[in-house]
Amino acid sequence: MNLSVPSGEGLRVREAEVTDIPGIRDLERRAGAPFREVGLDAVADDEPPTAETLCIAVRKGEVFVVEDHSPSRGPGHGPVAWMWLSTADGDLLLEQVSVDPDYRGKRIGSALIQGAVDRGRAEGFTGVVLTTFRDISWNGPLYRRLGFETMQDAEIGPELRAIRRRETEAGLDVLERECLRKRITR
Repeated sequence: MNLSVPSGEGLRVREAEVTDIPGIRDLERRAGAPFREVGLDAVADDEPPTAETLCIAVRKGEVFVVEDHSPSRGPGHGPVAWMWLSTADGDLLLEQVSVDPDYRGKRIGSALIQGAVDRGRAEGFTGVVLTTFRDISWNGPLYRRLGFETMQDAEIGPELRAIRRRETEAGLDVLERECLRKRITR
């Protein structure tokens, strides 16, 4: 994915490899910690996708990582952010975007999201969709600032509905969640 991360020298985005999976899972655990600050301990404690699930996504070319190669970081560290893209109902689906809490506020997540939109445009999709928390600042409000709009019930297709159903079965409050879509223009 051709993507510029505006937060400084040394940050690079690349397609994930199977060897990145342990680092992605560790990052996902760290990235969940801020949910504790808003009273969502169950989300903070939720386990990341299984290694097997991630392996399938990585082999399909759906997962991207951001690495910090700056001199202050040093070699041998895992990713500082990651993104998983797939499809739902004919749109590009933003399955997951997570940023290490130490890198929050550097616009890495916004850059990854824009990269997803750019990829969707290049691949001929007409929209990017996701499910997210409606009112948590780094969720719904962020996506809306980036041009995503709340989907009305009639706009939500069967695959996105199935995702919402799985979220509800996993204990996420349906009233706190929403489906968002950004229309992709040529």
